[in-house]
Amino acid sequence: MGNSHPTSKIGIRDLLRLYRLPNTSISSMKILITGNRGFVGAETQKFLEANGHEVIGYDLMDHKDIRDGTQFEQTVVTLMPDRILHLAAVARFTEADKDPKLCYETNVLGTRNVAVVAGKYHIPLAYASTGSVYMPIKQEPPITEEFGVCGNSVYACSKYIGEEFVRSLAHPWMCLRYAHLYGREKRMHGLIGGYLTRLQRGLAPILYGGNQSNDFCYIKDIAVANYLAVTASWDKWNQNYNIGTGEELSAEVAGDKFIKAWNNAYPKEAYKGKVEKKEGRTVDPARFVYDVSKATRLLNFTAEYKFEEGLKDMLNEPSKSEKG
Repeated sequence: MGNSHPTSKIGIRDLLRLYRLPNTSISSMKILITGNRGFVGAETQKFLEANGHEVIGYDLMDHKDIRDGTQFEQTVVTLMPDRILHLAAVARFTEADKDPKLCYETNVLGTRNVAVVAGKYHIPLAYASTGSVYMPIKQEPPITEEFGVCGNSVYACSKYIGEEFVRSLAHPWMCLRYAHLYGREKRMHGLIGGYLTRLQRGLAPILYGGNQSNDFCYIKDIAVANYLAVTASWDKWNQNYNIGTGEELSAEVAGDKFIKAWNNAYPKEAYKGKVEKKEGRTVDPARFVYDVSKATRLLNFTAEYKFEEGLKDMLNEPSKSEKG
């Protein structure tokens, strides 16, 4: 791994975490990230580069489309990455429902294109999946990797089929099933993103349901998990991993904690009003919490940020627009 770290771009806590990570003997690698300009991709790229690895970006915003298998293969042949981290996706339930054809072309056929190329050139492929593949949950949580998978939404089904292509076409492969992600750049959707956007606009936050629980994982922990995945030794591949915290919170409690964190971070904009409550979504399970022991045992991954700590860090970190 490289010896230099761009300390001016990362906080002290992040810097300390860099030196606590395992795999410090890993040589610098060239890692292709699809969707590197997205929510997960941007944070992961920053972390990988801080650890001395070269990142090859492959994002639709740069006119690089995983739906074009020829274009993707040409990029891989030209640059020959050591690893591929596949993050590009239609990643919102509402967007998948609105345009299921685009979701299928991207999450299913696009993932097939990535898996075919990875397998053809024997490049290890780590695939970003989702806890939604476990829906509908028919066993009592905490959820292990042995729970049944299927999906009960357009988005979840597309990610599950993507997993199937990865497992059958890429060698070696790894599927990372993320819990509910939150962070400063995830706005407009999800519980935390929804609350953040509404409070920034001076509007009452909206709570759908409230009693249903979730496993909330901070984006910086996801970046670490991705790092540990792509740098893992060969005996850790060809596995599915739950990536989360193992901490279960109801939506109502999580929302209340966010409002408290917001008020502490922005006392002049403190929100004292009520939360607008609406009927819960049918795709949400009554309980969702991970058993993350497999990722801890094999990847040495343990989420650093408890929920309140993640919220504090998130609200203290400027957004892309605030950075200019």
